Amino acid sequence: MRYQIQYLHKYRQVCQHLKIPCTNNYSTEVNSETKPEPKSWRKRWDQKEGEWYSRFKLFAPEKGESPDVVRALQSTSNFSIKAVRKWIQKSKREAEILDMRYIPERHQILGSDLAAAHFLVHRGAAVRFVGSSEWIKRHEDQYDLPDRYNRDYAIEAIDVLDMKLYYEGFQNMTNLRSLRWLSLRNCLQIDDWCLDRISSEYESSLEYLDISNCTRVTDRGICALYRMNKLRTLKVHNIADSQLFQLACLMLEDINPQLNTEGVKYLDIGN
Repeated sequence: MRYQIQYLHKYRQVCQHLKIPCTNNYSTEVNSETKPEPKSWRKRWDQKEGEWYSRFKLFAPEKGESPDVVRALQSTSNFSIKAVRKWIQKSKREAEILDMRYIPERHQILGSDLAAAHFLVHRGAAVRFVGSSEWIKRHEDQYDLPDRYNRDYAIEAIDVLDMKLYYEGFQNMTNLRSLRWLSLRNCLQIDDWCLDRISSEYESSLEYLDISNCTRVTDRGICALYRMNKLRTLKVHNIADSQLFQLACLMLEDINPQLNTEGVKYLDIGN
């Protein structure tokens, strides 16, 4: 635009010198009456000539439906009993995972240990604190735990009992520096990813781990426990009987000679 103004200025000077009328004028102001309307590359469907539409057009969004809505409308609906059951199980699982979301305010008020204790006991698990032999459990939706931070409460043992513990729930169990005993027996939600999280979170404190009947655990989850140099007892009853699983347990004991693995039958090399 700067070059256009310079050009017009020179043009006016030449016109005045030659005494000819100047027909090319330039103005930086835009007349609202002559302002061109913005152009669109296509017309809306309800503005096309000959297009029929109902009165429900008033409720239609101006920018059209989202791709997810269009994809859902174009897909074939399956209302079979198997599909409905699968949808109910998926919705229930999503609701359970949402219930295990991390709440920062809870940890700020209670601290890591008491926040984890409230999270676990409220959902059916049991905890034991350092210096105490009593297990804190929920009885008829009631349990006795402090509602403010207390440095004397440090979790030493956790038993999930009938609780459903997903991977997302371990975010509520961080910074438990005194945790030495952990039982996840019969927790079907525990998988290899959970063991990797446990190995990373409690590598310097955990001494006892029970994952019996956790059928989703494989040899990869066992290999993830190599970080836990203080682990002394590992129970793996009724998980897997494959050679890879046995080899993973054998290699874990080779890395940690003080580890005792229970519930695995090694191959008889003599035969």
